[in-house]
Amino acid sequence: MSELNKEAVQDTAQEVATNSQSQEPEMSPELGSAIAESKKYRNRAQEAETKLAELQSKVSKQEDERLAEQNEWKEIAEKRQSHIDSMETDYNRLKSAEEAYRDELLNALSDEDKESFGDLSVTQLRTLTDKLNQEINNVVPTSGTPARSTNPTNKNWVDMTAEERRSNWGDILQGYIKR
Repeated sequence: MSELNKEAVQDTAQEVATNSQSQEPEMSPELGSAIAESKKYRNRAQEAETKLAELQSKVSKQEDERLAEQNEWKEIAEKRQSHIDSMETDYNRLKSAEEAYRDELLNALSDEDKESFGDLSVTQLRTLTDKLNQEINNVVPTSGTPARSTNPTNKNWVDMTAEERRSNWGDILQGYIKR
C-alpha cells in the first residue's frame, strides 16, 4: 500500500513540476502600472537628492562668504581643516588599497617584468597583466609530434618514413585530437 502512495505522490509531483515549468509569468496591466509608478517615484527621489546636494553646497558657500565678510577667518580655517581631515582618512584608506592591489599585480609578474613595468600606473599594469595572462592561457602546441613515450626519437611526422608513419598513425591522430 505504501508503494501505491509513493507512486501517486511522485506522479503528482511530476505533474506539478511540469505545469509550473510550462506556465510563463504573464505581466498584468496592474503590475505594469505599478512598475511605471515606481520608476516615476525613483526619478523624483533622485532629482530631489541632486537638488538637495546643490542647495547644501550653495548654503556652505554663502556661509563661507558671510564669515569672510565678517573677518572670521579662524572659523573658516577650522571648518576647512575638519573637511580636510575627513577627506584625509578616506585618501589614506584608498591609497593603501591601491598599493596593495599594485603589489598583487606586480607579484603576478616575473622579476624582470617587475623591474621593467614597476613604474606603470595601476590601470596600465592591470591591462598588461591581463594580456600576459591571456597569452599564457592561450598557448598552442607548436609541434605535431606525439609524446616522447610513443615516439622515443621525437621525430616530427613530416620527417618520418612511410613505414614509421603507418606504425605511429594512431599516435599522430591523437596528437591532433588533443589540440
